[in-house]
Amino acid sequence: MERVAAVTRLLTESEESVSAAQVRPQLEKLLRDRVRKCVSLLPKVLAEDDREAVHDLRVWSRRLQQVVVTLFPSPRPAEARTIVRTLRRTRRSLGGWRDCHVVIALLARKIRAARKPAQKQAWEMALAMARAKLQREIRRARHQIANRKMFTLAQRVQGLAEHGPIGNAGNDANPFRSLENSVAAAYSEWREGLERAKSSADPFEIHAFRIQTKRLRYRIELLRDLGSAAAKSALTSLRMLQDELGRWHDGLAFARMTAEALADPDYLVAQPVTAAVILRKLDRENARYLSRVRAVLSRIDEQPDASPLHSVVSGFRADASPQADGAVAGELALATSNPAPES
Repeated sequence: MERVAAVTRLLTESEESVSAAQVRPQLEKLLRDRVRKCVSLLPKVLAEDDREAVHDLRVWSRRLQQVVVTLFPSPRPAEARTIVRTLRRTRRSLGGWRDCHVVIALLARKIRAARKPAQKQAWEMALAMARAKLQREIRRARHQIANRKMFTLAQRVQGLAEHGPIGNAGNDANPFRSLENSVAAAYSEWREGLERAKSSADPFEIHAFRIQTKRLRYRIELLRDLGSAAAKSALTSLRMLQDELGRWHDGLAFARMTAEALADPDYLVAQPVTAAVILRKLDRENARYLSRVRAVLSRIDEQPDASPLHSVVSGFRADASPQADGAVAGELALATSNPAPES
């Protein structure tokens, strides 16, 4: 927190220059647009095995969630808490589905590149298992989404907008100020997560930092959508970092599912050498992914105060609670209760 408050504000907009009356109409429009986007994706997810629709619903649910928590900062109304919880759990439901798609694509690539028949057979066995798991994940996700409140999302958000604090002309709270606080808190938490990820060999810490990176990115993205020019350059670096962490995550999912397929006792008895060769390859690939992540993390602190990301956050008063969008610990709890981590 001290690091955030120690430097001069470089963001052109501030709570003094951006009034609540200016910000709320923009946020309400974003709220309506993002609800429409989420609702339009829902039929595709429920009726088709559409990889892009699954990905897009996860992304747009995060964007919608960020608008909701900015318009209704803590202590937020019960209906706003319900909406946030619904969006978060929907993403969790789709996590395994999304991971299966990634693993299937990687396995198809391995099969095309295989030269030895025994290894090609092993990859094909893993592919068959991944496809079967995909069907289970699709059924599970659809069942869970159907038992939640996504079908009434548009009505709930409309009711919240009409009867909640944003419909009260006497409400003096500035959502832009709330968003600044939220970004400052997320950045402070992100810096702490970075240090833990750099110093620990535990994949859990890297995964936690990956979630923190996403949360920070979507908060700064909302700053950009509200007109902050400084936020654009910060988002470029965050997206690059998120891509690298995503490749590491996908490598772990790929190794986990392949190892599950190779663990068949009959296969291990029949093809012990091939299984050992593939497991060694998986180990080397994961080591490369981890090495790349370590290199990226080590470069972040080369000139931290001069980075576009730090420029956006610098000077924000970090007096907001990190609970503004739900604690990272909460998302991690949801993620680790499922074999497929939150992504």
